Amino acid sequence: MEHNEWIGKFMGIVSMLLFIVANAYYPARLVANKYRPWPFVIAAFFNKYFNIHMWLNVGAFVFMSISTYYTDNRNTFLYVSMLVTALLTLTGFLKYLKRFSSDTKKQLRLLYSQQTILACWLVLLLCGKL
Repeated sequence: MEHNEWIGKFMGIVSMLLFIVANAYYPARLVANKYRPWPFVIAAFFNKYFNIHMWLNVGAFVFMSISTYYTDNRNTFLYVSMLVTALLTLTGFLKYLKRFSSDTKKQLRLLYSQQTILACWLVLLLCGKL
């Protein structure tokens, strides 16, 4: 295996693991929402995990970009999935900053409709790898 290909594969695996750990936030929150009101400990956990979720996703995007640069497996589906990942990362980071008016936040929420875009992202990755 060529050195650059090894770097690309390693960065891709790290990126995937970071995305999985970061985005476990959503299923955990969906399950926890069924048991509201939360005790203080649970609310504090989700506030802390939200920050971890955001920074792990930014890190995963960086590793994904490095992986894309070094790997030879490139096609249209993977490039589009990279653009979708960039969109999700950017809109998530802008939501995290909390420096916008309520109208702008509403537009960001519409742009960042997580479940629909996540499903499209997974389909693009599968089509790109198969």
